[in-house]
Amino acid sequence: MVVVAGRTLSLGTGAVVKFAGGAKLIVEDGGNVTAEGALLADFADDSVGGDTNMDAATSEPEGEWSDWLEGAASLVEVVFLDGAAKASASRTYTAGRPLGTLPVLERDGAVFEGWKTAGGESVTASTPAGVETAVLQASWKALSLELEPTAAEVASGATTVRVAVKANAAWKAAVAKESPWLSVSSGAAGTGDGEIKVAVEENRNAGSRTGTVRVTLDGAVTGARDFTVEQAGMDVVAVPEMMPGDGYEFKGNAQRVVLTCATPDAVIRYTLDGSEPDENSTVSSALGFNVFDTTVVKAKAWADGMLPSGTVVSRLVRLQTLAEALDVPLWDVTTDAEGGWTVDIDTSDAGGSAARSGAIAADGRSAMATSVSGSGTLKFRWKASCEDDPDDTWYWDHLAFTADGVNKANLDGETDWLEVAVELEAGTHVLEWSYSKDVYGTAGEDCGWVDAVSWTPTVALDGMAAIPVSWFENQGLVALGGTAEDAAAADPDGDGMTTAQEYLAGTDPNDPGSVFAVRLAIEEGNPVVDWAPELGSGRTYRLWAKRSLDEERWTDVTGVADLSGTGWRFFAVSVE
Repeated sequence: MVVVAGRTLSLGTGAVVKFAGGAKLIVEDGGNVTAEGALLADFADDSVGGDTNMDAATSEPEGEWSDWLEGAASLVEVVFLDGAAKASASRTYTAGRPLGTLPVLERDGAVFEGWKTAGGESVTASTPAGVETAVLQASWKALSLELEPTAAEVASGATTVRVAVKANAAWKAAVAKESPWLSVSSGAAGTGDGEIKVAVEENRNAGSRTGTVRVTLDGAVTGARDFTVEQAGMDVVAVPEMMPGDGYEFKGNAQRVVLTCATPDAVIRYTLDGSEPDENSTVSSALGFNVFDTTVVKAKAWADGMLPSGTVVSRLVRLQTLAEALDVPLWDVTTDAEGGWTVDIDTSDAGGSAARSGAIAADGRSAMATSVSGSGTLKFRWKASCEDDPDDTWYWDHLAFTADGVNKANLDGETDWLEVAVELEAGTHVLEWSYSKDVYGTAGEDCGWVDAVSWTPTVALDGMAAIPVSWFENQGLVALGGTAEDAAAADPDGDGMTTAQEYLAGTDPNDPGSVFAVRLAIEEGNPVVDWAPELGSGRTYRLWAKRSLDEERWTDVTGVADLSGTGWRFFAVSVE
C-alpha cells in the first residue's frame, strides 16, 4: 500500500494490521500515517488478532514498526501521563505531523491547562510529533475560591447584601431554585476577585426562611461555595384583649365593650355581624363601643411593618325578659318562682328568642301570665314537644291558654309553630299560658314554647265588625283625651257617614269626595255590577236585586253567576 503525498492513512485505536511476507506500507514524501494505538504484525503472528494463517499455533509478536514501514516518514508513539500514572491510551503519529486533538482530563478542584513535554514546553494540536513529544505530562492549575462573608442574617424587610469573591479563575453566581425570594442584582459573573450584590425580598410571613446563592468556578467539577441568607419573619401584632370576655351575660339595654392591644400604636378594628375584620372594618376607640343585644364581636389589630394579629372572638349574651322574648317588651309578664318560664335564645318562631315552659315534676304546672285592657284581637304562636294525647282530653302533658280563667286553646304532641287568634271584648283580661304534666311518663323535650304575641285593640259597635284602634290613630281621628269610640261615631268630613261606616266602605273619613260607588253595566246583554273601593277578602260584600223599585224587599243575589233572564233591573251592594 502506498500513501501518496498529501494523503493520510489513519489507523484507529485497537486496529490490527497484519502484513504478508515482504509487504510494507510505503509512505511517499508528503504522505502521512496516523496509527493511534494500532498494532502492526506479521501475517503468521497469532498473538494478535487470532489465528490468521490457520495453523492452530501461537507465536510471540515479531518485528518493529519500522519493519512494516517504508518511505520518508517514520512513526512516533506518544505516551500521556498524569503524574506517574498513565492518563490516556498511547497514540502513534507520523513523525513531523501535527498531534491534532489531544485528550482532555478532569480533576476535582483544579482546571486542566493542557499537555507539556518533559522539558516543560506546552504542546497544542498543531505541535508536530517527534522525539520531544514521545512523553507528555498533564498540566493542572489548582483553583482557589473564597466568599466573604459566607452567611448573613437579615431582618424581614427588603434589603441588599454584598458578598466579596476571591478567586483565581472565572466564576459565576446563581440563586438556588428553592430560594426565589433572592436575586443577584449585580456581579453575577466575573474573573478573579469581585463582588456580588444579593437582593432580598421582604418576608411577609411570620416564620423565618433560609436561601442560598451558589458560586462556581468555570471548569471546576467541585469546589463551589455557598452564600446563605437567613431572613427573619415579620413581627406579628399582639392579639387584642376584649372586656368583657366570651360568654359574658348582661342585662339592660346596652353593654360597653373595650378593646386593648399590647402592641404600641396598633389600630384595632372590629365587626358585629360575625364577619372577619379587615382593614376597612370599624376602628375601635380607646373608650370602646356599645352593643345592644346578643352579639358576636370579632376584633383584629394592625400596625405598620408588622403582620396583623389573630382574631379575638367574644359572644356577649343579653339576658332578655320574658316580655322581650314574647315580642311585647313593654308588657308586664310574670311567671312562677320555681319551674317558671324562661327565655330560650336557641328556639323561636322567626329568629331571636321565645318563652319556654319551666322544668316541672309529674303532676306539676308551669305558668306565665300578663294582662291587656279593652276589646281587641290577641294573637300568638306556640309549639309543643311532649306526649300526644290521642283523645284530646287534656289530662296528659299539654300546653293551655286561658283568658280570664276560661280555656281558649290547647296543644300537645310534637308540633311545629302554630298561630292562635282570640277575640276579646271590652274590659281588663288576665292572659295565662301554662304547661301541665300528668303523673305518668314524658316525651320529646317535655315543654312548650310561646312567641310572637301581638295585641290589636279594636272598637266594637252594634251591628258592625270590630275596627282596629290603630286605624283611627292612623287617620288622626283620636284627639287628645278622646277615645276610639268617640271617633267611630264622628263624621269629620260631613258627608253623612260616620268614620266607622267609612272604615267598612274603605273610604277616606277626612275627604267628603271619597265615596263608595256602585256601577251597573250591560255587557253582551247581561247586567254586570262592580264597585269601588273593592277591599277583597278584607270585607264581606253582598249583592241585592229588585225587578222594580215598587218591590218592598231586596233579594240577596250574592254569588249568582248569571244575572241575565232573571228580570232583575235594580241592584244594590252592602258591605259588612
